[in-house]
Amino acid sequence: MSIAKPKAQSRRLTPGLSGVHRALGTLSIAVVMAASLTACGSSGTGSGAAAGSANADAARQAIAAYTSGKASPFVVDQPLSKPVPPGTNFAFLQCAAQACSVAGREVQAAVRAIGGTVTIVNSGSSAQTAQSAASAVLAMKPAAVIATGLDPQIYGGGLQRIADAGIKIVTISVSVDTKPFGITANYLGAPTFVKAGGLLADWVIANKGPGAKVAFYGVPEISFVPAMIKGFEDELKKNCSSCESRTVNVALATLGTSAPQTVVTDLQSHPDTTIAVMSTGTLAAGVPAAMSSAGIDVSTLLYAPQAGNLQDIKDGKIDTALAIDYNSSVWAGVDVAARLVLGDQPLKAEADGEASFGFLGQKDITFDPAKGWNPYPDYAQRYAKLWLKS
Repeated sequence: MSIAKPKAQSRRLTPGLSGVHRALGTLSIAVVMAASLTACGSSGTGSGAAAGSANADAARQAIAAYTSGKASPFVVDQPLSKPVPPGTNFAFLQCAAQACSVAGREVQAAVRAIGGTVTIVNSGSSAQTAQSAASAVLAMKPAAVIATGLDPQIYGGGLQRIADAGIKIVTISVSVDTKPFGITANYLGAPTFVKAGGLLADWVIANKGPGAKVAFYGVPEISFVPAMIKGFEDELKKNCSSCESRTVNVALATLGTSAPQTVVTDLQSHPDTTIAVMSTGTLAAGVPAAMSSAGIDVSTLLYAPQAGNLQDIKDGKIDTALAIDYNSSVWAGVDVAARLVLGDQPLKAEADGEASFGFLGQKDITFDPAKGWNPYPDYAQRYAKLWLKS
């Protein structure tokens, strides 16, 4: 099957992302979101550094706290006001991406640790499947619902109907305004991913210098990606006026299938690219092999590596990843849901979207990649104590 060349917006440092969050069509999520992202690019020159230069010192300083396997502090540091009643039922809306499946396993483990029960409901990757999943959850009447990743618009009015039934809704990794959808709390919102995008940009500047020509591969259906792109481009504009960046949209439905060929086709069309930045580890799965088969040698940087990505880094097939302490972050989302069920409020760090980040290169993979990056390997024990279970 032939694959058409993806449309990419070539530009210097796009200053804004107007129109990113348009309403999603039932069967055209990728088309609508891709169009809104592509249409908003424009050319410009950064003001944070002299033309043709890169403020590498500022970039290195920005990433220093996250290099050499270091991670930012553990997010949750205060116990619940009381234990969650045994058997409290939670539901998890699980999207089709691999990262959502990983999140689902962590949600199950966390809810067991807190003394509750959880039902996994597959929300898929389309509006039809997501809205059917929301209806199924409403019929279950759990105490709380947790969802990750997808733009809430994909559920139509399903989330609001859940909220109207008095059920708490907690989203994780959603960077749009969640209030219009009945969502009670959102952990890891837009500020978190603006920050992550800025850190990715600073790594590019520190390691590739003023001549960097970046291809940023985003998955527009994943709601945090536009915020990450904004953070990336704003930081690139600030610290590297001569760096060039373009965004290439890769549809969620192609992850695990044709996504690697989409990346290869784009890189073949832009042979001057010096670094490929990927917005999720799931997107990067299979990309190193596809690039090797095509004879492409381009530096690679990605966000939120999964086990296979970590193995690729260890094997020298991917250069670097900005890892998030994913397991602990999912447990923090469950902690938010538990506090709401008890009638409490999320902690300030949770409300602010704080998370543990760290850059991982080949020398930093001193652990078993299959087990993921766990800067706090005792996170389950920490949460058990905070949840008054130990």
